[in-house]
Amino acid sequence: MKLLIVESPAKARKIQNYLGAGWQVRACLGHVRDLPNSKDVLPDRYKNAAFAKLGVDVENNYAPIYLARKDKAQTIQDLKALAKSAEAVYLAADPDREGESIAWHLSVLLGLGKDAKRVTYQEITERAIRQAVANPRTIDFHLVAAQETRRVLDRLAGYGVSPLLWDAVGGPQSAGRVQSAALMLLSQREQSRLSFVASAFWRVGVTVKSQPTFKAQVTAIRGVALATAASFTPQGQLKPDSNVTQLDQEKAVQLVSYLNRQQAVVSAVTLSPVVRRPPPPLTTSGLQQAANAKLKLGAAQVTKLAQSLYEQGLITYIRTDSPHLSDEAIGLAREAVATRFGPSALPQEGRQYATRNQNAQEAHEAIRPAGKFVAPEQIGLSGDELALYRLVYERTLASQMRDAVGEKTAVTLQAGVVTLHASGVVLTEKGFTALYDDQDSSDEEQALPKVRVGERFSLKDTRAEEKKSSPPSRFTEGKFVQVMEKAGIGRPSTYGATLETLQRRNYVALRNRQLHVTPLGLLVASYLMKQVPQLVNAEFTAQMEGDLDKIANGTLSRVAYLDSIWKGTLAPAIREAQLSAPRYPLPHLDAVLEVRGGVAGLVVSGKGVALPDNVLPEDLTMQMVAALMSGTFKLPKPKTPDAAKRTADQPARRAHGAASSKKRTTAASATKCRKSAGVK
Repeated sequence: MKLLIVESPAKARKIQNYLGAGWQVRACLGHVRDLPNSKDVLPDRYKNAAFAKLGVDVENNYAPIYLARKDKAQTIQDLKALAKSAEAVYLAADPDREGESIAWHLSVLLGLGKDAKRVTYQEITERAIRQAVANPRTIDFHLVAAQETRRVLDRLAGYGVSPLLWDAVGGPQSAGRVQSAALMLLSQREQSRLSFVASAFWRVGVTVKSQPTFKAQVTAIRGVALATAASFTPQGQLKPDSNVTQLDQEKAVQLVSYLNRQQAVVSAVTLSPVVRRPPPPLTTSGLQQAANAKLKLGAAQVTKLAQSLYEQGLITYIRTDSPHLSDEAIGLAREAVATRFGPSALPQEGRQYATRNQNAQEAHEAIRPAGKFVAPEQIGLSGDELALYRLVYERTLASQMRDAVGEKTAVTLQAGVVTLHASGVVLTEKGFTALYDDQDSSDEEQALPKVRVGERFSLKDTRAEEKKSSPPSRFTEGKFVQVMEKAGIGRPSTYGATLETLQRRNYVALRNRQLHVTPLGLLVASYLMKQVPQLVNAEFTAQMEGDLDKIANGTLSRVAYLDSIWKGTLAPAIREAQLSAPRYPLPHLDAVLEVRGGVAGLVVSGKGVALPDNVLPEDLTMQMVAALMSGTFKLPKPKTPDAAKRTADQPARRAHGAASSKKRTTAASATKCRKSAGVK
């Protein structure tokens, strides 16, 4: 009897059905060994060692102390018994660094040594599984070294920086290599929004009475362009080099009156071809972005649903940086397109896509339907699982379809001294958009009639509208995943978990599907930026990821890397860090954010008050601040029983943590914080 060990029970059941008699397929339930979370669980020979608290012997080439996880004791015992009687043991953890590490830890616990057989596959289909077990390989120790280095670095950074936050901020705070860099990116966007000064300007639009009619906007008066949002600085002033006319309400009303007495003459017509190429097949971040935009699903929810689809054998492995498709997959996608839309919907050759991510690490295919590309209507799913499978299916097929082709028309008109402009796009060949359209429709994409230079038209429905320049937009979870990927922060397996951690720590809140940094998040980011700037530097974090790739490729020594990052950079910064509590002056108010005992508060003229949990920095107005300071502020009525409970509990929890309190975290509470704070 042969033994195949996978990570999840659902996957084990599926593969057992494929392999049948002669095989036993069992799940290890993820990692079976890890660094100790307390020196109390260490063997006696380590308990008095200088590195006992860390679980990593820095002076001995960063040697980690691995212990079998207590929650996996029964699983490990069962696997040992099965391995002892098996004629061969195959380790089939996921095909990435974490999976390679799990396979190695299993080989150690089960005493497999050189007999360990490592198998990987991209999809859970009978063909893929049988091909994998027929071609086992040895464990890739370069991948294991890269994962171990990442784990050691996370432990050193987390255990080194988190205690600084416990003392300076108070409460069970945490810092980490990916988490803190992501928080800083969000914090910088939040600060840009808080300091932004909106500028008002007016725009005037008309309807041109052609056949059919179309809408046009005033763009210039006497040859001088009208101000737009792009004409202003973040401080609300016109840019020094801008030669524009800024309309106020009075001038806008005068302009409307003027246009009502004019006819417009076409002065220019420009036609240009439009070619839209299909988006590539889905990577991990691409799936999270598309599912967030189209299905309104959060990153963690997408990961959970996608993992379920993978374990059911419906889509390929979900952690990938690559948009590459195998020749077989391209053939299946083209076949499905031809069946649904006919051969004319296909280009002459299949499309292959190269990754644009310079930090791409995972040598996998894109996320696509597994096996024979079963249509969504025939797959037997429902709800969010069906919606996500349909997204993967349609995106994969669309990637192999023809370009969308059309024409853009731009029309310039002159009405006396006023210049107007209109544009529109018409697709003449829908191409891939017949199945999957990844662009939002725009009001400006109107179908313009064919007009000629010199034609004269009357105007109607002239209207003036006040506009305001907008601060930098907030990130949705999907957009921020894209930002993290572009900045090189984290990996496909960590995007969703990072956002989840930031929200669980109350550093970030999700409101109307947009990410907001909380007062506590701003204060933590402010402290880290001042005291340990390397940890929150996106370029530094991206370089760390690049060096981990080199370790995985065998071109960089893990010890040399850790010496450079830890001894040469982070450890000295941590030693020199001050423990003073952070303060953040609010740029839009005469007030300062402070923190005591892990509770964010507001200080105005030397008087402090704790901030309620659900109040975000952008909510704070002079009226709200006055109500908070006078004690008359009332929380909005909670919408759910859970929210009601949190609101009821809040005064008791807040009573000792007001910003004006001088009380610091006690030794007992600090110890409790150290035990509960995360380190990733």
